[in-house]
Amino acid sequence: MNEMTILPAPAEQTAASRATAVATAAVNAAEAVQKTAPAARAAAVQDTLKMPVLFGGWAARSATSSIDTARLLAFGMDLHTWGELFQMQQAVVERLTLQQQTWMQGWAAWNRERAEIRGANTVTKLVEQEFNLVAQIGQLLIDQTTNLIALQENIEVSYAYWLNQKLGALSSTPGVQTPVAAVART
Repeated sequence: MNEMTILPAPAEQTAASRATAVATAAVNAAEAVQKTAPAARAAAVQDTLKMPVLFGGWAARSATSSIDTARLLAFGMDLHTWGELFQMQQAVVERLTLQQQTWMQGWAAWNRERAEIRGANTVTKLVEQEFNLVAQIGQLLIDQTTNLIALQENIEVSYAYWLNQKLGALSSTPGVQTPVAAVART
């Protein structure tokens, strides 16, 4: 926490000189914001333009996987293929279970910290403690969401790779040899 200590002004420092120093600091801060604003604006535009590209790629990969799944089903599936699908599902369930455990452990830690908070003796400390707890909730949500999306992407890529291996030349993306992270970690 940043605490500010107010010291008495030296006798030779006048109210006018203190006001000038404060005004100069404010102007310097405003200039710093103005200098960084164009870069921040450009980054926001770039992020906004990135979203349709990312979602478009996701939609195209999903469509390709759907077509390849239909092809796999149309050409028949043997017991070995069903077994591989079952193993993939088991791996997904294991990953989801681990993520759920991490999520619950995070909430348990938050509950412990909330219970251990000592009574604040100033409004500043009370606000700091409460916002710290709110920030921890935000971090829990960020972590959980990011982990779920990462798992989803990993499943999609691994499944598409598996489909490509199963279908070979019949695949919508024949010849793809990109190694991918397996859903099941060995």
